[in-house]
Amino acid sequence: MNSPLQLDQFRFAKTTLSNGLEVIARRQGPLPVIAVNLWYHVGSKNEERRQRGFAHLFEHLMFEGSEHYPGDFFKPLQRLGASINGSTSSDRTNYYEDVPAAHVELALAMESDRMGFFLPALTEEKLRIQKDVVKNEYRQNVANRPYGMAWRLLAEAMFPPSHPYSWTTIGLMEDVEAASRDDVEAFFRRFYVPSNASLAIVGDIDEERALALADRYFGDLPGGIKAPPVWTPETGLPEGRDLTFRDRVELDRIYLAWHTVPHFGPDDAALVVLGDILGRGKSGRLFRRLVVERGLVQDVGAHQSGRELAGTFGITATLRPGKSWEEVRGLIDAEIASIADRGVEEAELTRVKNGRQAGFIYALDNVGGFGGVADRLNAYNTYLGDPGRITSDFQRYQSVDGESVRRAAATYLDRASRVCLSVLGRKPTTVVTPLDRRVPPSPSSALAYRAPRPEVRSLRCGVPIWFLPRRDLPIVAASFVIDAGASTHAASQGGLASLTADLLDEGTTTRSSHEIALSIEGMGTSLSASAGWDGSYVGLQCLSSHLEPTLDLAVDILRNPSFPESEWNRIHAQTLAGLKAERDSAEARAGRALLRALFDVEHPYRIPSDGDESTVSRLTIDDLRGFHRGRYMAGHAACVVAGDVDPDEVVALLDARLSDWTGEPLPSPAIPQSGDAGRSRILLLDRPGAPQAVVRVGQTGTNRLDPDFMDLTVWNQILGGQFTSRLNARLREEKGFTYGVRSHFDFRRGAGPFVISSSLQSDRLAEALDDLRGEVVALLGDRPPSMAELDDARRSLIEGQARHFETPSALVSRYAGLFLHGLPDDYHARFAERLEAVRPSTMEAAARRKIDPTSLVFVVVADAEIVAGPLEKLGWAVVERFDERDEPIRP
Repeated sequence: MNSPLQLDQFRFAKTTLSNGLEVIARRQGPLPVIAVNLWYHVGSKNEERRQRGFAHLFEHLMFEGSEHYPGDFFKPLQRLGASINGSTSSDRTNYYEDVPAAHVELALAMESDRMGFFLPALTEEKLRIQKDVVKNEYRQNVANRPYGMAWRLLAEAMFPPSHPYSWTTIGLMEDVEAASRDDVEAFFRRFYVPSNASLAIVGDIDEERALALADRYFGDLPGGIKAPPVWTPETGLPEGRDLTFRDRVELDRIYLAWHTVPHFGPDDAALVVLGDILGRGKSGRLFRRLVVERGLVQDVGAHQSGRELAGTFGITATLRPGKSWEEVRGLIDAEIASIADRGVEEAELTRVKNGRQAGFIYALDNVGGFGGVADRLNAYNTYLGDPGRITSDFQRYQSVDGESVRRAAATYLDRASRVCLSVLGRKPTTVVTPLDRRVPPSPSSALAYRAPRPEVRSLRCGVPIWFLPRRDLPIVAASFVIDAGASTHAASQGGLASLTADLLDEGTTTRSSHEIALSIEGMGTSLSASAGWDGSYVGLQCLSSHLEPTLDLAVDILRNPSFPESEWNRIHAQTLAGLKAERDSAEARAGRALLRALFDVEHPYRIPSDGDESTVSRLTIDDLRGFHRGRYMAGHAACVVAGDVDPDEVVALLDARLSDWTGEPLPSPAIPQSGDAGRSRILLLDRPGAPQAVVRVGQTGTNRLDPDFMDLTVWNQILGGQFTSRLNARLREEKGFTYGVRSHFDFRRGAGPFVISSSLQSDRLAEALDDLRGEVVALLGDRPPSMAELDDARRSLIEGQARHFETPSALVSRYAGLFLHGLPDDYHARFAERLEAVRPSTMEAAARRKIDPTSLVFVVVADAEIVAGPLEKLGWAVVERFDERDEPIRP
């Protein structure tokens, strides 16, 4: 019943209900949050050939309500601050609700109701809409995405047609379209039953109560039977297969795949370690050989993908412009052969094993979500029947030795029995008491989470440190925060802050890039530098036993970057190639076009924070050195530290390393105000043959310190800030035009953009845009936010707040933003009080001050031949067409 933990004892309770449902419960603090996580042991492997995509379709359908909770599954829970999601893989389907502790009964009631009473609520209309949603998801994530077809092609090449891994989880759209209600009902009755499921309840709840609640809500459901083992034909390739696929991409990419072993099988751990040695981090062999030494590829990764029925080992490499995929493949083969012949070094073996061990500990920090404790307990229970493996599974990686890695490479990665898929660019073409399920559990009172207030200290050099101690796990996260964001340099230098951050860990005056990578990965530490609009960051996460050496590294890259010429040449070229590759992405193209339409030529927000090809190409290494010298060395800075720390110890460590960090902080340049467009515009960017329309709608918003911030945040929650928003209800749930639609204000130091984002059916685009615009107009006019909508949005934000403070890394991120915007250190602690001040009248007035639907800019990336005519008939905006080079076709 209990399993020993390597750190401390890891307690959980497990029972099996009379109907076969296995239930795992664990009390885990410190937040008033409970994760309800349910796994069904069914995935695409359980489908027959005419059912390809059924499991994934069910993932969608089961969010459409059940008999006693009709309608949208999200709405009753999301208004209470819950985080809700689900996913499907080849082997399982999972659902989770991370809820404030007061509402765990409602989550269990609803989850059990859709297990036992889903079918009475399923209608032909719901089935029709979710089929359309799935098809839109396919268009968005597969058909209309660069390299989107690669995984389908690999699956078909690796496995015989009768093998369930020969199709991907999303399935075939013709099978999805052909699914009848009878087909769907039969599939549900077979697999979505208690005896084929595992439930985990983790968080602020006693195990005994959790098990009792599980029995109360699930115990009377008919049990069904476990899914039987799936028959599969023999796998393996008698000879290698070379495939070439032409796609609309700027950068060629190769995929190499071999048959290996199922997960948890013999050699699975050795193959995982082999993948880490080849492709994990900057110290990975392939990164060093292909990225750093030879400059042939943008990125490269290697991994063992073990699944229930079979495993594969894969290597993926994205080539630099003009480089040969044959040469890259040859170098990969040589590196594999080297390991197969001579084995691996003890140092690199130790490094990746330490990284694996650290990763297992870090994963214990989240109770919910994908990959949290509840999810992992269910995974080990479903696949191995032992949830306790959550804290011991890493031992199989620790037992891997050099010989087992060498043998795995020699045994499985034979170049004569693999699939090589080359995706090459082409020019675009057009082508207890009785349970009355009718009565939901009585709602509990809303319980606001009061975020911690940091302990503020100062270093001798004057830099403040904000401490947020957490003692539950030996994890520390920290970030040096500097007023050196992308808005502090000219638009003509777009990408400068981002590239400066990228170069920080590529070498210092005392360490090379490779030495830094070896040190980081040898401790299982993560260390990174990044830049946003309002600041730059040097962040770290480590085990507390490695804090001092990790701080040494962090301070070194913060203060002493050497900006080596060789690393600059590599990263500059990679960045330019990556920006060029963004031409392939309709999403990136739409986003950049919207910024150009909203902001003046000299405005820093006109160019994305990572720059564009023209600005990045003009940057020099001296620009980076000057930016670091001017903004980092004398900038407005702070350090935020969270986790298993002693503030006195950390202050002493940093004082010893930062005593000379002095200088007058540079003032931040003023951000100019950018006027609105004055009229609505539809900018149509042609993408011949595009199966879907990518849409970005927006106008200039407002800044982070605007007094209307809280009112606008709630207003946006109602419009498009969550799944149950008006926009999503209309365009996805009612019409089935899209996989999803979202809106957000990008609150920055200056007035950032307000953006609505979606991908929509091309043949219904004009109707969808009319509906989208109509929802904005209605929310500002004749259908303003109701008191019920305000209460739901406010409660969702209040009760959902705790989830954003769960881990040390999350704490660091949240409080770094307070410092950069000059907000008080108790700001998060008073979040609920400020939300309570929002009223329909104040929210409506704030939105009317900031949003003008007559000046919204609509950017559409789609096949103009399909969408132009209907768009021109809309009447509320002139359509301006642009060709594939973003050159105006018509004035």
